[in-house]
This record gives sequence, structure tokens and C-alpha cells, in this order.
Amino acid sequence: MKIINNYGFRSGLTASYIFLLPSILLIYFLEINLLLVSAVAALYSIGITFHTESKDLEFAEGTEKESRDIKAAHLNALPNIGRLIGPVIGGLVSAFAGFGAMLITALAAILLSVIPARNIQIKMKDKSLGLKNVLTSKNLQYSPVFISRGIQSYAAVAIFTLFTYVFIAGSISSGLVRTMDTLGFIVMAYFSGFISSKFPRFKIIAAGALIAGLTYLLRIGVSTPLEAFAVSVAGGLAFKLYDIPLFSDFADRAEAVEERSFYTAKKMFNSLGKIFTALLFITIAFSSGERQAFNAVFILAAISTVVMIIIQRYR
Repeated sequence: MKIINNYGFRSGLTASYIFLLPSILLIYFLEINLLLVSAVAALYSIGITFHTESKDLEFAEGTEKESRDIKAAHLNALPNIGRLIGPVIGGLVSAFAGFGAMLITALAAILLSVIPARNIQIKMKDKSLGLKNVLTSKNLQYSPVFISRGIQSYAAVAIFTLFTYVFIAGSISSGLVRTMDTLGFIVMAYFSGFISSKFPRFKIIAAGALIAGLTYLLRIGVSTPLEAFAVSVAGGLAFKLYDIPLFSDFADRAEAVEERSFYTAKKMFNSLGKIFTALLFITIAFSSGERQAFNAVFILAAISTVVMIIIQRYR
């Protein structure tokens, strides 16, 4: 965020490619081992952070409060069109042409995305961004929501995809599960503008979070590809039902305090939620087995949706 603060949004997007491209090339050219996977994880996470921080700031500073719910729906709907076909293509390419071919496909997709990124305007601020600015009382009071979102995203994407791969039917089904999840994203993003005009923002967030919590619990009993696909669609619908108004709410809150410090705190605590979820999964997997570890993460994700509703209501 300090780099984006000093050099503008486009610098963050450019930096994201500097880290994302090597993260894919390393897997392709080197033998897979723990050191390589750790390096790839670090590079990829840094790249994604640059990208996300730049996108969030661009949205908060480039939209008006009155139209944010509609703009958030558009912003969340369009990228998901690519995500809809991406996992299926990745699963099919991996199954029929190998893992290396899948990585080359991903690399080509990232390189193509550089072209529109060049049109982003350069925006920067002179205000310093210290840790005290980030860890303010207002940001800390809202940190449980950030942590809850980290837990949920990690459980829904990384853990459930791995669960499908290990216990259901391998790489093709794992790709299809992610696609079904994204299909729910697109459908709900399309209708979210209409829903936001009919109901208060908090009611939409609460309803979506409760349904999402139920889908996390349903994942515990999934045993067939069809069940995995069904719960993925339901989970995607519920996630976007609350995520889009919550995304707008984040922008409102960021504007009320200070955008860069707010989104820095959001990313830090969001990542903390992911770290906690990963450590919980690893600990239980070694002590009680993989299936128990998956179940524990899904239960934690369900609990986190309730925590998010309570804090969102209080704040």
C-alpha cells in the first residue's frame, strides 16, 4: 500500500504482474518441492495483494456513495465471466494435456490482462501511511468482519476445491466445482442491483451470510460430484448476495475514515483469517485425519458468517 500510495494505482497493478508471472513460471520450470511451493505462494500472494489493493482503492475513490451498490454489482459480475470458464478450461487442459499445459494457459491469460490495465489513471497521495494510521480504533473494531471474510474465502475456494479433489473425483470435478461457484456469482451479481433497490443493505448482508453459513455446513456431507456442484452453486449465490453490498459498505467506511489505511487493515486482517484457517486445517489433519480437518474448517466458516452479521449490525 505504501508503494501504491506513493506511485499510484497503476503502479500496484504493474507490480502485481511482476510477482504473478514468476509464480507460474517457477512451477513450470522447476521440480515440485516444499521450498518451491513456499516461494510460489509468497510471490502469488504478493501479486494478488497489489492487484486487490489497487482495485479496491480505484473503486472507493472513483464511485459515488449513492450509486455504489450498482457499480459494485458491475465490478463483481464482469470478471466472473472469465472465472466461469477458467476452472473448466484448467481442469480439462490438466487432465488431457498435463499440468504444464495448464500453467502455460494461465500464463497467457495473465499476459493478455496487461493490455487493459495500462488504461488505469495514475492516482497518488502525499499523506504518509504508518502502522498507527492503519491500526486505528475504528479499523480494529471492524477487524472481526475482515477476519471472518478471510476464513470464508479460504474455506470456500482453497479448502473445498482441495476437498473435492481428494474425496470426490480429481482435477476435472475440482475445476467444475469452482465454475459452479462462479456461476452463482454471476447470477446473483446480475440481480443484486434490483435486490439492493428493494431491501436495506444490512438485511441483504444478513440473509446472504446466513444462507452461506448453511452451505458451509452442507459441504460436510458432500459425497458425490453432483452434490458438490449443487452446494457450489448455492454457495456462490449466497456469497455474492452479501458480498456485493458488503463491498459497497467497505467503500463507504473507507471514504469516511481514510481509504488507504482502511483497505490496508482490511487486507491484513483478511489474511490473518486465512492463516488461522490454514493452521487449523494442518493441525487437525495431522492429529485426527484429513476428513476431520475439512469438517472443522467448514464449521469454522459457518460460525464466522454469524460473527460477521453480529459485528456488521453493531458497527
